[in-house]
Amino acid sequence: MKIRIGKWELALGTIVAAGIGLAVLGAAGIAGWEYSNSNEFCSAMCHNVHPEEIAAHKQGSHARVNCVECHMGRNSTLHLMALKPTHAKELWGMIVGYERPLTSGTLRPSREACEGCHYPTVEHHDSVAVAAHFADDPESSGSRTKIVLHTGMEAVRDGYTKGIHWHIQNEVRFVSPDPQRREIPWVEVKKADGTKVTYTDAASKLTKEQIAALEPRVMACYDCHNSVGHPFRNPAVLVDEAIRTGKIDRALPNAKARAVALVDMLGDITGEPKDREAKVDKLIADASAKAATPAELRPAEDKFNKTLREILLASSFREKGFSWKSFPNHTGHADTPGCFRCHDGKHYTEKGEAIRLQCTLCHALPEVMREKGKGSVASLVPAKAGEKQPESHQRPNFMHTHADDVGPECEECHGTPLKRGKQGGGFCSNPACHGRTWPGLDTSLAPPK
Repeated sequence: MKIRIGKWELALGTIVAAGIGLAVLGAAGIAGWEYSNSNEFCSAMCHNVHPEEIAAHKQGSHARVNCVECHMGRNSTLHLMALKPTHAKELWGMIVGYERPLTSGTLRPSREACEGCHYPTVEHHDSVAVAAHFADDPESSGSRTKIVLHTGMEAVRDGYTKGIHWHIQNEVRFVSPDPQRREIPWVEVKKADGTKVTYTDAASKLTKEQIAALEPRVMACYDCHNSVGHPFRNPAVLVDEAIRTGKIDRALPNAKARAVALVDMLGDITGEPKDREAKVDKLIADASAKAATPAELRPAEDKFNKTLREILLASSFREKGFSWKSFPNHTGHADTPGCFRCHDGKHYTEKGEAIRLQCTLCHALPEVMREKGKGSVASLVPAKAGEKQPESHQRPNFMHTHADDVGPECEECHGTPLKRGKQGGGFCSNPACHGRTWPGLDTSLAPPK
């Protein structure tokens, strides 16, 4: 018996088959699209060229933020589809080979990325940061530094504003000759009334013509918070944190000094993961044998070795010539100039007025408490409502000139003796301020005449 299939049945079957095919293709397309936006795709398919950044992302405060949320932004699907082809140049570099990039050229504007979570105009309150530091003496004696950060923006009675987020509530443009924006020779600030003030780095090696040829960019969140996605932290800081949290026992003699000595050998630890592990294991084993730790401290020694292994592996890189220093953190000014790229006291207007170099614009004076020795000393007379500070305190370049202003009148507020030092015990001997040098801050440079 023959079954005749009519034209209608054939057409219906064709439509159904086509519908199923389109559904399968659509599902495959959606699955492919989702996979191409996954962290797994970004890390395994694209970023094997710098695998350390993947590990750093997993350890950072944005570990649960997907790669595409910053590199493509939180946009509509159609917008993202239009943006995806713009990354083709990176894919081509992966195929034919290219020099390892040190910065991303695909970050979306802050409005499309950062501001999806961090609403910029919300009121920000001051915050408190506390850091522990340990010395390289046999006891690894500790100190504790507390600092109040002026996170928001506020107007102060002397006619100017202060606060870290001043930079997102005012339009600031700048130029930089390098992709990592380590150097900023020109800055322009747009005031509330629409007028603009331009500052130029008096120490820049670039000519006026070279600066003018650079493309200005509006300051974005990640021009300062540039390491939130892939933080490569100073391993010496990681050692301090390990001691603070008990991962390194201070009962072990010279624990901090030994740890720093191992960190200083990081330049010799390169290669693929297995090669680095072998080098780290040998380095730690040799150092442990040399230390000749007594039997009663063996558990502390084992814990020390385990922790240092983790720190050294996390701070080493596959390729020679790369280290945590290759990726500057512009937040703050501890290991790289950071804030001092602009607030260095040598960016001047044509009238000779500098971008404000005043520590207390962004944070209060650090308070240092030391286990051995004296800590910081606060002013004897705190600022009172309506009380005007001396004229010298209002100068934009105050931190460059304040040492020249010291006199008997300063003792009324800051106590005696006003002797500069770094060991604590006096107002001008704050270990957190004078106990180290600050990258990018050259206090010997005088204002232009």
